[in-house]
Amino acid sequence: MLKLYFLTAFRSLLRSRGYSLLNVLGLALGITCSILLFLVIQYELSYDTFHSKGDRIYRLSVDAHYADGVFQTTSIHFPATNALRNNNPGFENITQMYSENDGQVTVPGDGNMAPRHFINQGNIAFVEPAFFDVFDFDTGGQDLRSYMLEPNNVVLTNSMAKLFFPDEDEVIGKIISYNNKLTLKIVAVIPDFPVTTDFPFVMLASYPTLQGFLPFDLSSWTTLMSNHTAFAVLPPNADIDALEQQANTIIKRLMPDQRSATERIKLQPLHDIHFNAAYGNYSQRTISKEVIWSMALIGLLLLVTACINFINLATALAVRRAREIGIRKVMGSNQLQLMLQFLGETLLITLVATLISVILVELALPYLNQLLGLKITFSFLENPQLLLFVVLQLLLVTLFAGLYPAFLLARFQPIAALRSRMSVQEVGGLSLRRSLVVLQFTICQVLIICTLIVNEQMQYLRNKDLGFDKDAVVTVPLPRDKSAKMEALRDEILRDPALLGVTFGSAPPSSEITRLSRFRYGHVENIIPFQANMKSTDEHYLELFDIKLVAGRMFRADGFAEDSILQVLINETMRRKLDLKQPEEAIGKNLYLNGGEQKAIIVGVVEDFHQNSLRDPIDPAIFYSGDSDYFFMMAKVDLRQSEAALAHLEQVWQKAYPETVFHYEFMDETLNRFYRDELRQSTLFKIFSFIAIFIGCLGLYGLIAFMATQRTKEIGIRKVMGASVFQITVLFSKEFVKLVLIAFVLAAPIAWYLMSQWLQDFTYRISIGYIPFLMAGAATLVIALITMSTQAVRAAIANPVLSLKAE
Repeated sequence: MLKLYFLTAFRSLLRSRGYSLLNVLGLALGITCSILLFLVIQYELSYDTFHSKGDRIYRLSVDAHYADGVFQTTSIHFPATNALRNNNPGFENITQMYSENDGQVTVPGDGNMAPRHFINQGNIAFVEPAFFDVFDFDTGGQDLRSYMLEPNNVVLTNSMAKLFFPDEDEVIGKIISYNNKLTLKIVAVIPDFPVTTDFPFVMLASYPTLQGFLPFDLSSWTTLMSNHTAFAVLPPNADIDALEQQANTIIKRLMPDQRSATERIKLQPLHDIHFNAAYGNYSQRTISKEVIWSMALIGLLLLVTACINFINLATALAVRRAREIGIRKVMGSNQLQLMLQFLGETLLITLVATLISVILVELALPYLNQLLGLKITFSFLENPQLLLFVVLQLLLVTLFAGLYPAFLLARFQPIAALRSRMSVQEVGGLSLRRSLVVLQFTICQVLIICTLIVNEQMQYLRNKDLGFDKDAVVTVPLPRDKSAKMEALRDEILRDPALLGVTFGSAPPSSEITRLSRFRYGHVENIIPFQANMKSTDEHYLELFDIKLVAGRMFRADGFAEDSILQVLINETMRRKLDLKQPEEAIGKNLYLNGGEQKAIIVGVVEDFHQNSLRDPIDPAIFYSGDSDYFFMMAKVDLRQSEAALAHLEQVWQKAYPETVFHYEFMDETLNRFYRDELRQSTLFKIFSFIAIFIGCLGLYGLIAFMATQRTKEIGIRKVMGASVFQITVLFSKEFVKLVLIAFVLAAPIAWYLMSQWLQDFTYRISIGYIPFLMAGAATLVIALITMSTQAVRAAIANPVLSLKAE
C-alpha cells in the first residue's frame, strides 16, 4: 500500500513538475534556514553545560550601589576569596582566578635557534588547585592540583604545546617567558578546552605566581580588577539569598574601610554568564536570551512562509485533480485513504526539500561561522539532537503544509468532480489563500523594516561625533618595562614627518578598558557617592585626539604642581555631577584619590567625549599623569604615507623593545568591536529578509501562473473585445497589490514595536522615522509587481485564437 501511495505521488508530482519545483525550492530554503538557526541556538545554549556541578556553580559578582545607580562588575577583592574560605558562609567549595589575554609568550632560543615570540594566542589563567574541583575541564587523567600550589608553574593545552614546540614530542620541564616578566616552567600538557566555554584558557599558571606579576599586594582590599573573579559551589537546594547575606556579612566585617556599605556580593549562576552582558565573561562575548529566541522565531517564520507557498499552490491546484478524486471515490477510496495519498505527496516533496537543504547547510555553514565568529560543526553522527530535529521538522512540515490541502481534496463530492464543475472558488480555500498571502508578506515586511532600522542605527553609531578625533590613529600596547624609554621613543618616532603625533596613556579615549574609582571632593572626609573613570595620560593626549579644553589648562609634563599636589583634569559630566554651574568654578578645587591618600587639584575641564559604547551614558572622568599606568602608545599617521609611517614605527619600536613583538590596531577597528554583535545581527537580518521575500515571490509566481492557466479563455475573450496588455496585467495584479498593502498595514506597527524595544539598549539612538516603513512597503510592492507582471504579461500577449480553443 505504501509503495502504491508513493508511486502515485511521484507520478502526480511529475505531471505538475513546475509547481512541484517551486514547492521544493521554497521548502528547501525555509528548512535550510531553520537548520542553520537551530545549530546556532544549540551552540549558544551549550556553553559550559558539561560541568557536573554546573547547576550549583555560581560566580561571585559585585554590585556597587551609588546614589546615581548600580555599577555591576565580575571582579572581587583579592583577599575576599580566602576570607570566605576561612569563614565559610555555607559554600561547598570556592576558588578564584585571574586571567589575561593578548599577552606575549617567548620561547628561549638555544645555540642554533633565536628566541621565538608569540602574541595574542589566547588567555592565560592563574588558578588555584580548587579550580579542578569546581570545574570539569579535561586534564587528560592528570591530577594537576599540586602543581598549582607552587609559583611559576604552567600547564599548556595541546594546541599551544604544538605551536610553541612544533618539532618536539616532550615539552614537560621546558621554560617559557610571559610578557618578558614571568619565567614559567611547563609541568603538564592537557587537551584543549571545548569551544563552547566562557573560559577560553590556553595556559593555566599557578595562582601564587601572581604575587610577582601584579604591581600590588594581593592582600590589599583597595583594588578591584574585572579579570579577577571567584566561583563557588553551593550545596544542593541551597538558599541563594541566605548565602548571599552571610557572604556579605563576612566581607563587611573584614573589609577595613567603609566601601562595603555600598558593595554587595551577588551570586550569578554559571549558566547565566554566557547570556548576561551586564557582567560579561572571559570570552568577551555574550548573547542575550532575547536574541536567541528572536533567531528561533525568525527560523519558524521563514519555515511558515515556505509552508504558506505549499498550501496556497496545493489548494489552487486542487481543481485540476477533481476528476482524479471523483474516479478514486467511485472506485471505493474513502476520505482517509485519499488524505493519506495526498499527505504522501507532501511527505515526498518535503523529503526532497530536506535532502537539498542538508547540502545547502553544508555549503552555507562555513560562511555562517565566519560571519558570527563561531565554530559550529555539522554531523548527524556526532549530534543526535540535530538528527532528531530534522526528522521532527520533516514530519511537522508535512502535517502543517499538507494536512489542510489533503482534507480539502479528500472531501470533494464525486458527482461534481466527475462533471468537472469544480472551480477554484468552489473547492474552497480562497479566503484562506488570501489570508496566507497577507501573513506571508507581513512577515517579509516586518523583516525588511527591522533590517532598515538596524542598518540606520549602525550608520548612526559609525558616524556620530564621539567628541574626539579617531581618524588615522594607531594604538600599540606597551611592554611592562617601558617607563625609562618612552620620551626617547617619542622623539625618535617623530623624526619621520609621516607620523604627526605621539601620546601615551592608560587607554584610548574610547576603549573597552575602564578603571572606575571612588574619590573625595573638597576635603578628605567628603566621599562622593559616584565613581569616576580614571584616565592616565601624558601632556600630549588632548592635542593628539583634539579633545577641547573648555576651562583651565593642561597639567604639567610631570603631572604635579610645585607643592607636589597632583594636577588633574575633569570632564563636563563630572563638573555637572559635582554641582558646579560653570566650568571655571571647578578650577582650583581639590580631589582626594586612592582612598584619600593622594591630594589633587583640578587645573582644567574638558568637553565630554564618549568613553564606551553608545549604549552607555558618558561617565565622569578624571585625567592625571602617571607613567606607571601607561599601557598604550597612540600615534597619528599621515594616511597618504601610512605604509612608510608604520614601517618607521615598527623599526623604532624594535630598536627600543627588541624582546617585544610590535603589533598595532587602528582606532576604527577598536571602536567597531563595540558593535560587533549588532553588525552581525544586521547582516543576518539582511540575509533572512532577502530569503523571506524570495520565498514569498516564489509563491506569488506560482499562484499567478496557475490563475493565468485557469483563465485562458477569459483572457482570449477580453483581448478580442479590445482589452490591452496593460489592462489584463492590472486585472491579474490588483488583487495581490491589495493583499500586499494590507500586509504593510499589519507589519508597520509590529516592526515599530520590536525596533522600539531593541533601541532601548542604546543610550544614544535614532528616532524611528517613516522612511524605513515607506522604503520597505515600496520595495515589497515593486518586487511583488515585477514577480506578478512576468506571468501576467505572458498571459496577456498570448494569441487569443489559441486561448479560445483551449479547454
